[in-house]
Order: sequence, then structure tokens, then C-alpha cells
Amino acid sequence: MKELLDLGLQVSGWSLVLLCIGSIWIPKVLGWREKLVSLTPLMKELWWTYSLYVWGSHIFFAVMALAHRDWFLSGSPVAASLAGFICLWWSVRLYLQFFGFDFDEVEDGFLHKAAKHILTLLFIGLVFVFGMTVAWNLGLLGKGGAL
Repeated sequence: MKELLDLGLQVSGWSLVLLCIGSIWIPKVLGWREKLVSLTPLMKELWWTYSLYVWGSHIFFAVMALAHRDWFLSGSPVAASLAGFICLWWSVRLYLQFFGFDFDEVEDGFLHKAAKHILTLLFIGLVFVFGMTVAWNLGLLGKGGAL
């Protein structure tokens, strides 16, 4: 089980790297420049600040998943806590994907539909991997941690 979780963390980490690279084009694809023009300067600054916080968090998650897999599978309460936080983060994002976002203004082309479905699968995978990492660290899946 530990080997599968290690592989899951590697795949998750590289998927997050790809997400971070792809996120560079989100403002252009979704027309943020045109849509944010009516906001006050402070609101624009807040928008970009929050966007960079999210992007930076995704980079942090990728680095942790790739560079600290042994720690993530160490059975420590702190590893369980961080994996739990990341699982919660992606659970919220998955919920928003289905119930929070109105995708009506996104073009209905093949690439946009494919991107939406690929992102949904990514979010499901991240919830699963980090959720299983929590369970491992709590000792629910083997020799990870102890309750």
C-alpha cells in the first residue's frame, strides 16, 4: 500500500506542476483583463493577490508531494494534518466544480469541455490520493501511523 501511495503522490505532484503551468493561461482564456476592467483598483489588486495565493499554494502542494513523499508517508500526525488540509482544499474545489461555478460564460468548444472534464478528474484524484494519505498516516491502511 505504501508503494501505491508513493506513486499516487508522485502522479499528484506532477499533475499539480502541469496545473500550475496551465494556470498561467487562465487569465487570457477566461478574459480576465476585459472582465476586471470595471473593478476598482483595490478590488483588482485583491483579485490578483488571491489568485497568486492560490497559485502559490498549488506550487507548495506540488513541491511537498514530489520532494517529501517519505515524510507524507511517515505516519506522523503533522503529515496527516497537512495531507488532510490538502484533501480538504481539493474537496472544496471539487464541490465548487459541480455546485459552485456557473460555466455558462465559458465557450462551449471541445477544448473547453475537455479541460473541464480533465480538471474534474484531477480534483477527484487529488482528493482520493491525499485522503488515502491521511488514512495511511492514521494507521487505517496498514503500518502508517497509529490511532
